[in-house]
Amino acid sequence: MHTLNPIVVSIIDPGSFMKEIKTTVAALFIISFSAHAAAENSSSSITLGLGAQYAPKYTGSDKYETHALPYFEWTSGGWFLNTEKGLGYSHQFDNGLYLGQAIGYSTGRTDSGNSWIQDGSDTLKGMGKIDPAMTTTATMGWWATPWIGFEGNIIAPLTDSQGMQYTGKVNIVAFNNDIDTLVFSSEAKYGDARFNNTWFGVNDKQSVNSGFRKYSAGSGINSIDYGINWQHMFSNNWSGYADVRYTTLPNRVNNSPIVKKDDYFTFTLGAAYTF
Repeated sequence: MHTLNPIVVSIIDPGSFMKEIKTTVAALFIISFSAHAAAENSSSSITLGLGAQYAPKYTGSDKYETHALPYFEWTSGGWFLNTEKGLGYSHQFDNGLYLGQAIGYSTGRTDSGNSWIQDGSDTLKGMGKIDPAMTTTATMGWWATPWIGFEGNIIAPLTDSQGMQYTGKVNIVAFNNDIDTLVFSSEAKYGDARFNNTWFGVNDKQSVNSGFRKYSAGSGINSIDYGINWQHMFSNNWSGYADVRYTTLPNRVNNSPIVKKDDYFTFTLGAAYTF
């Protein structure tokens, strides 16, 4: 039986509000699960994956798009390098506690729909771009039992002052055997005033250029989401995954004029090969 490795139960993505490369989506939690499960008998492994995701053009958009999700991960002991978290190290203790630190990359957001890397839409025309930034993520989690785990993250920008984000999440393993794994999850994200205003606020200049009314978001919870993740092992190397995620935007940010829809679903399908 494949055992859960707490290092990989970190959905994130980031992502979302401090937008990382489009591969940093919830479903990649499932690919990482495959990689670490297959690596149980090996000191290192490499995973290559490809998927497709149907999601809003940006957080709060009422327009959807489908895009490809390439994925890469290398692991060696506690070290890892992947398109979800970047470069980092994580250590698991015998009591179920785990700690990690990673350096990653946020691609920001554009005010047009022409970028294949950044989230964005022509709806945001005049809002200007949110610059890309290097980020660092500190993680602390605990598997209370083999079927329920808790995790917290602190995400900070290193190269651009975009504010701080804090996440808290719970993962419940509903089913896990040699072939199939089903995980339910819930996550809340909290941003400080700088962070929430970067992604949801409208300042004087942006208001003049875009026509949106001024808006100050302030600090607080900026999203809550619920996910169902399923993984199927076709062989020791090949796996497939599916992810459905429902996200809601609380009052702190859903009153922003750039938010056209304050709840939405995200669908992801893909496959991965680990060697």
